[in-house]
Amino acid sequence: MKNLRLLLLEDLDKEAEEVILLLKENDYEVTRVRNSSEAEKEIKNKFFDVIILDIMIDGKPEGIELAQRLNKEGIDIPFLFLTSMQSRAIFEEAKLTNPLVYLLKPYNKLELLYSLELAIESCYQQSNSISFAEDSGVLSPKFLFIKHKRSVVKVDVDSINYIDVKEKYCNLQCNEGRYLIKLSLTKLKDMLNNDNFRQVHRNYLVNMKSIKEIYLEDNLIILNNLEKIPFSERYKNSFIRDNTIFR
Repeated sequence: MKNLRLLLLEDLDKEAEEVILLLKENDYEVTRVRNSSEAEKEIKNKFFDVIILDIMIDGKPEGIELAQRLNKEGIDIPFLFLTSMQSRAIFEEAKLTNPLVYLLKPYNKLELLYSLELAIESCYQQSNSISFAEDSGVLSPKFLFIKHKRSVVKVDVDSINYIDVKEKYCNLQCNEGRYLIKLSLTKLKDMLNNDNFRQVHRNYLVNMKSIKEIYLEDNLIILNNLEKIPFSERYKNSFIRDNTIFR
């Protein structure tokens, strides 16, 4: 599991420190910037899952102006405003940028955390339990956003060792733990669109990078963590055909 990456635009040190402490305690990786120019540089160089914008920076509505530029450039990162501005005129102008949330300071900690969760789900949602984010120019997802208990977790696709079916659900078995999602194996395979994941059984999808040994005669796959995965005849034949090492 990867920490969610968050960009914070806040020019006041004390207020920034309070938000950063709260977010880090809740497994966010935070990059703080003091003005919109710094924010744009970070956005060009890094991937962020969500952005928190203060509106007034050094007496200017830089938060709104930054949101306007992000929209104009088609940068689709969910963002919310966290501001002390209660002016109806400011709110109406901010609303035109389509923020997912508009929160007023002083904020309630749980309200901020829940708002961030809703913002991420609203932006990346593909189903009730799973969503994904792509890198620019890449068709397959690099991260999956999965509802887990009372939060949304960001799972690096490469960290998934294998996926197995349990009734109407799929178990994503990762180094850090397991995540249950309500999705068929076929649909999940299509969503991943990743050649590293190969179906080896009607109930199993395996990450090729996680394989340590294969025993063809015993219909058995051993993973790097020594877990054993069954290898059915149906999928074994296509696996051999598609991998030149077995020819």
